[in-house]
Amino acid sequence: MKRVNKAYQAAWVGAAFYLTQSPGYLKISGATRREYLQRQTTNDLGLLSLARALPSLLTSSAGRVLEVFTLLDQGEELGLVTQPGHGPGLGAYFRKHRFFNDQVEITDQSPEWTQIEINGPEGAEALARLGFVGVPGLDEVMQTSWQGQPVIALGEEGFTTALKFRVLAPAAIGEQISKEFADLEQLDLATRRVLRVEAKLAGDPEFNGEYTPFEIGLGRLVSAEKGCYTGQEVLARQVTYDKITRQLVQLVAPEPMGSKSIVYAEGKAVGQVTTVAVSPRLGPIALAVLRRPFDEDSAHLEIRRKDGLLSVTVN
Repeated sequence: MKRVNKAYQAAWVGAAFYLTQSPGYLKISGATRREYLQRQTTNDLGLLSLARALPSLLTSSAGRVLEVFTLLDQGEELGLVTQPGHGPGLGAYFRKHRFFNDQVEITDQSPEWTQIEINGPEGAEALARLGFVGVPGLDEVMQTSWQGQPVIALGEEGFTTALKFRVLAPAAIGEQISKEFADLEQLDLATRRVLRVEAKLAGDPEFNGEYTPFEIGLGRLVSAEKGCYTGQEVLARQVTYDKITRQLVQLVAPEPMGSKSIVYAEGKAVGQVTTVAVSPRLGPIALAVLRRPFDEDSAHLEIRRKDGLLSVTVN
């Protein structure tokens, strides 16, 4: 517990790193790779460049989020950074959804890459250890060479600061790169979860096929300028006709909440808890998706437990 607390504090006042477990990475190659992904995913591949990554989604026919990932332009191929552990499954999905005239090859290269996440206000100094000059902005891509191998840095939405940084390096030098950060505190998965819930950012538990991008804070990953992907019509109607009736919120409570707990207002179910944590700053916290208007700040709600009612508040 002491180490967890030190890593948590470092993420707020210094720098801490997280070594991604089961990192996912697909190589997308072939003459029609861009056209193929353009019709499969929610964001516009016209925005993707060597200097700009493209976070995007797969959605169901009902517009619900199935997968969240980031695309990289690697010149003659595209890289696709998946959620941890999702590389094999997502690769199989894309192969299954190729048409006969698609000139696309999908290769799971997950074991070939190490992914390290750097959090905290001193993240720039940590990146500089690998030879980066400056830091990438949101969705920006920077590349350097370290021990003769290419190393990539991406700017992502941060937990304790506006940005955090994802480092991708060949697995062959992954251990050596981790040693460059040996004097920094290392986050474990539970502490990273605390930081994510504090920041009110959706993660893997929210990408469960139950919610649309607009309901869990991922609206910027949906292009309004393109169509012809699964779920596009549903998402367009949500925006055009103001049909976004649920939102991801943070709950605080005097006691820990249970994941998947139903949230009630005046005796009626208004949403469900998706991720729970205990914050050193805020105490028991959770993410939940709630119906309007019960998603408003300071709304007082409750969770039913075997030993009675637990009062919770939207924070």
